[in-house]
Amino acid sequence: MEKLKMIFALLIGLAVIVSCKQETKKQAATTDEIVQQSIKSWMENRKDEYPNYVPLEFGELTPRYRFNSRTHSIEIALNTEKSKDNPNQNTIDSLKRLLDENSTDFLGYTITHQFTTKGIDGEVKKDEKLFFIDPQNRVITVLNSDAWDLIMDKELFFRPESPDSVK
Repeated sequence: MEKLKMIFALLIGLAVIVSCKQETKKQAATTDEIVQQSIKSWMENRKDEYPNYVPLEFGELTPRYRFNSRTHSIEIALNTEKSKDNPNQNTIDSLKRLLDENSTDFLGYTITHQFTTKGIDGEVKKDEKLFFIDPQNRVITVLNSDAWDLIMDKELFFRPESPDSVK
């Protein structure tokens, strides 16, 4: 009888541990997921600009840092390592950690997003935009593909357009 009680208590304890771990995994949303949800909400709040918005694909979430000699040299080394045929993941992680240590230079993220909208005439249009996200994962500004190359090496600061852009 004692063994039965002990086994029963162990099974209950194991069930509690397993259920707690599953809850933790559900609650821990990645930065990518948070940013993607922020963009979707931002787009859906602008139905007049993006009628019948349907998300298609998100690009890579890219951190942006204030342009100075330290962050610039780290970013060059990081991009060089990533572009190698056989990149060393330890080196990439180490360089990312160096950038994280300069958190005062962190400006936010950029991410591309492909989506479709439907015009007044009923025509479905596919579009792609570059989104600037602030450190609090809010959409700050959106650029079309023509403007991307003009700004990527510049230090830019944006203010939220309106109160609904910070939701």
